[in-house]
Amino acid sequence: MAAPWDARRARELDDVSLGEWLRLVRATSSSRNLMAIMTRVTWGCEPDDVSMLHAARYVRAAGGLDRLLDVKNGAQQDRVPGGTQQIAQAAAAQLGARVLLNAAVRRIDRHGAGVTVTSDQGQAEAGFVIVAIPPAHRVAIEFDPPLPPEYQQLAHHWPQGRLSKAYAAYSTPFWRASGYSGQALSDEAPVFITFDVSPHADGPGILMGFVDARGFDSLPIEERRRDALRCFASLFGDEALDPLDYVDYRWGTEEFAPGGPTAAVPPGSWTKYGHWLREPVGPIHWASTETADEWTGYFDGAVRSGQRAAAEVAALL
Repeated sequence: MAAPWDARRARELDDVSLGEWLRLVRATSSSRNLMAIMTRVTWGCEPDDVSMLHAARYVRAAGGLDRLLDVKNGAQQDRVPGGTQQIAQAAAAQLGARVLLNAAVRRIDRHGAGVTVTSDQGQAEAGFVIVAIPPAHRVAIEFDPPLPPEYQQLAHHWPQGRLSKAYAAYSTPFWRASGYSGQALSDEAPVFITFDVSPHADGPGILMGFVDARGFDSLPIEERRRDALRCFASLFGDEALDPLDYVDYRWGTEEFAPGGPTAAVPPGSWTKYGHWLREPVGPIHWASTETADEWTGYFDGAVRSGQRAAAEVAALL
């Protein structure tokens, strides 16, 4: 897991996309359709866009395909009441004034004493720095001296996917009265998988759908709402057309998170550039869920990557 580029069949698997591999093994049409939905949900791309080696490593990092897609005992099981932003808020409360807001990092200079980090709020000197952003976003920071060519190429060959989420709120989870769980797969764009994310058994009902962002994000809100609700209605009935509220989240429109939810690594990238994914450059260390060996692409992986990078720096102090 730590060095997939050294695996026995690494080159063979990295030279083909997941889509090509499915065709090579003559997967059935139903299997290909299921894997297409899984690919869109997981990486925000099509099977032909992602390396088979990346797909295999990602699934293995989650403990198998079932755990990756399942709700119970799987990746979709847990939610944080009140929202996951509370994790950052609680950490900030403990750290106090050491947390700087509205301080986007623009430049990192390496020198004999460590680094100088330049942000929108000024400069900071440190012996080491941990850059905890997706590899594709590293290009937004100016490094001096420039990063070695391999690291620059990695950032350009580790793109983020294109995925959005759509939410519709109702007075009750009406689909349950018809015996539906709220979880469904669909090959009808733009929504291709749905979940019941209602907060309480006796409270309002909320449907969430993962959405193909490529044609969705550029639409006006009225059209996005219409298209998402039509998909919900095709699965759960016409009641879905009349929600109390509708909202969507489009990662691709965010300044500091252009794309999501995680990296959609194309063929050839792991064997060419994977070695530099988390290899430090002098005092610069790397973290992000994309660098994790377990639960890559999830909160769990992000936490593990932070622990790993912190341990690297602590060992050098």
